[in-house]
Amino acid sequence: MEINIRKSGDTNIIGLSGSLDIYTSIDLKNFFEQNIDRNNNNVVINLEKLNYIDSSGIGMLIKQLNYVQELNGKFFIANMKAAIEKVFKVAGLTSYFQTLSEAEFTSQFP
Repeated sequence: MEINIRKSGDTNIIGLSGSLDIYTSIDLKNFFEQNIDRNNNNVVINLEKLNYIDSSGIGMLIKQLNYVQELNGKFFIANMKAAIEKVFKVAGLTSYFQTLSEAEFTSQFP
């Protein structure tokens, strides 16, 4: 998995590509610990290039959502592919995460 970050105003846009699974989820945790803090706490996770996610990856996204909320930040997930969105729906998590469509993401974070 590759992780990249860019800023848009006061928001961190974190792009994930490849697979978020049992083998790579700890990389995301470490990335958040190094890059997200009280002064830098709004996050959009861009899943446009994510090809695969398993339960460990979903669990790590939940942990990072909670981490951001503890810092009083906002957390969004954007650009879910249909297969990834299906995993979120099956897990009953579509209402748990705030999501942005491709159009919403593009207009808010050009």
